[in-house]
Amino acid sequence: MQVTEKLKTYYHYYQDLKAKGGPEEDTELFETVIELEEDIMSAYGLPPSHDHLQILWQLTEAPDLSEEVLQQTQQQLQETATQHLMAPVKTNLEILQEALEERPSAFNLLPEVGQPTHDYPIFLYEELLLNRSFSPEAILQEMEKIKELDCYGDVATLLYYHRKSYKRTKRYKVLKPHLQFLDLYLQQLEALENNEGHSVFAASLLQKAKEAATVAPQIKQKSASDNIEPSTYLPEMILLTDTLEMEEIVYDQDTAVTVNGKLRTSHGSAPISLGFDREVFIRLLRGYPDQGERLLAYFEKEKKDVSRDSPTIIHVPDTIGNALLASQHYFKVYKPLMLDENGRHKIMEDDFYLVDEVVEKETYKATALASAQEAVEGLLQHIVQSYYSYLLLLQEGISEKKARRNSGLEDPTLFALAQQLYTLQKFGGKPNLG
Repeated sequence: MQVTEKLKTYYHYYQDLKAKGGPEEDTELFETVIELEEDIMSAYGLPPSHDHLQILWQLTEAPDLSEEVLQQTQQQLQETATQHLMAPVKTNLEILQEALEERPSAFNLLPEVGQPTHDYPIFLYEELLLNRSFSPEAILQEMEKIKELDCYGDVATLLYYHRKSYKRTKRYKVLKPHLQFLDLYLQQLEALENNEGHSVFAASLLQKAKEAATVAPQIKQKSASDNIEPSTYLPEMILLTDTLEMEEIVYDQDTAVTVNGKLRTSHGSAPISLGFDREVFIRLLRGYPDQGERLLAYFEKEKKDVSRDSPTIIHVPDTIGNALLASQHYFKVYKPLMLDENGRHKIMEDDFYLVDEVVEKETYKATALASAQEAVEGLLQHIVQSYYSYLLLLQEGISEKKARRNSGLEDPTLFALAQQLYTLQKFGGKPNLG
C-alpha cells in the first residue's frame, strides 16, 4: 500500500474510531490505527514521537479528506523528515545525556532511542534517569536489554497481575537475572494497592506536589528534656510565614541582636523573640526604606555609645512612632541549645529562636509557585501516561473494567480527566493553569 493510500485509510479508520466512542470501544480498530501511524512514520524515516504524530492527528481533524489536505500532510511529513535526517546524528547515549538537562516528554524521547512508550521504559526514563538515581549509561543498558528480550508485556503482567506473588512466578525468575531495575519497578506494587485513585507515578508525584506547595511546614522539635551533645546537634528548621511585628531591639558589643515582638497570625498574635546576626539584621532594616531606615539610623547612633556592661534596648514605637512590621520577609529559624541547672544541654523552651536565613517573601512565593506548578504539570502528565497504560491493556485484550482498575483510573472523575488530558496532548494543546 502506497503512503497516500495509507493516509487515506488512516483518516477513515480514525473517523470510525471516533464515531464508535474512542479506543475503549473497539480495541482491534485502535490497534490497527496505531500500526498505521507507525507504518507511515517509518515510510518517512521518522520515529513515532508525539511531535511527529501531531502531523497525523491534525490530518484527522480535517472535516473532509480532500487532495489538498493530503498534499499538505505529505509535504509536512517530508519537510519534517528532511529536518530530522539533516539534524546532527546522535547516539542513544547522547540523547539520554541531553535529556537530563532538556527533560523532554517520555513520549517524544523514547521513540528517538527506539523504545516503545511502555510502562517500563517510561519508569526507567522518568523515575530513574530524570531523578538522577542512575547514570544514562545504566539506563541505556537496561533499555537495550528489555528490547533484546522483547518482554515489555511480561514485565507489565508481573506488575498488574502478580502484585503479591511476583517473586514466586516463573516469569520473574527468568527476567530477574537480566533486568537490574526490575525490582525497583515492581516495588510500585504497594503504591498501586494503597492509591487506588491514582497511577503509581501519579501517586508519587502528588506527594511531591504537596511537599513543594507547603509554605510553612510544622516541624516537631525534640523534647526539651533530652540531653543533647552540642557537637552532634542538628537543629530542625522552621519557616515563619506570619508577619513579624518588631517592638523591641536588644544588643550589646557582640555581633548578636535580639528582636522581641509578636507574630501576627490569622487567629491573633503570639509573642516571639528572634536572635539575628548584626549584619543580617542591618540588611533586613534596609529592606524597609521609611521606618527601617529611620530605625537603622538610630540603631547605628546608639551602637557607637553602647556600654560594655549592659545591653542597649531600643523601644521601637517610641523611636519611629509604631512597631515595625516586617511584612516583606519570611524567617527560617531554629531552637538553640541552653544549659540547665545540672549543666546539661537542652533545647530552649522559651519563645526564642535563632534566625538562620531571612527570605524575601515575593522571591519565596515565586519559587514555591513555580515548583508547585511544575509538580502539578508533571502530575497531569503522569495521569495521561496512566491513560496510555489503559489503552495498552485494552490492546492486550484486557476487559474495560480491568484495564481501568489496573491503570489506576477506576475512579470515574479521574478517568474523565485522563481522557481530556489525552485529547489535549494529542492535538497539541495543554491545560491552562493560569
